[in-house]
Amino acid sequence: MARICYVPKLFTPGSLALIERADSVCADYQAQGYDLTLRQLYYQFVARGWIANRDSEYKRLGSIVNDARLAGLLDWSYIVDRTRNLRSLSHWRNPADIVAGAAYSFRTDLWRHQPFRPEVWVEKDALIGVIARACEREDVAYFSCRGYTSQSELWGAAQRLERYADDGQALVIIHLVGLCQVGD
Repeated sequence: MARICYVPKLFTPGSLALIERADSVCADYQAQGYDLTLRQLYYQFVARGWIANRDSEYKRLGSIVNDARLAGLLDWSYIVDRTRNLRSLSHWRNPADIVAGAAYSFRTDLWRHQPFRPEVWVEKDALIGVIARACEREDVAYFSCRGYTSQSELWGAAQRLERYADDGQALVIIHLVGLCQVGD
């Protein structure tokens, strides 16, 4: 748990109630092995009827969550940003480490000899973490359309479709839209 108070702050009772709800939702998801984006947390609040589905409410929630993290009231690991990532080259301490890494990463293609080749496309980037575990467990490729599928990605999908067809497989795209969890 990384609750570090960088900036002490007094919160209104309403903001404290919101922070407690955010803490509860995030802790529940973390116990299941998930982290959330701010957008996913917002969807949880909307789905549970705790806030209205308005841009102003999203901004308000984001502001309170940011302040709560800085004040040490929310764990830093609860909220992640999947769109801004540091990129760097891989490094190993010695040749044995890269060999061990390659052995750990080795996988056989579970779908190679199947008549169908599934892919999961999810409409909202905020939901990628929700489907990732299930897709990876079943060796199914997945990606986020982020509102709409780009021309580049559609072209790439067409190239995969041709490869799969050449191998005697039919591509099956499972396109998930409008997903949310309804509250208790």
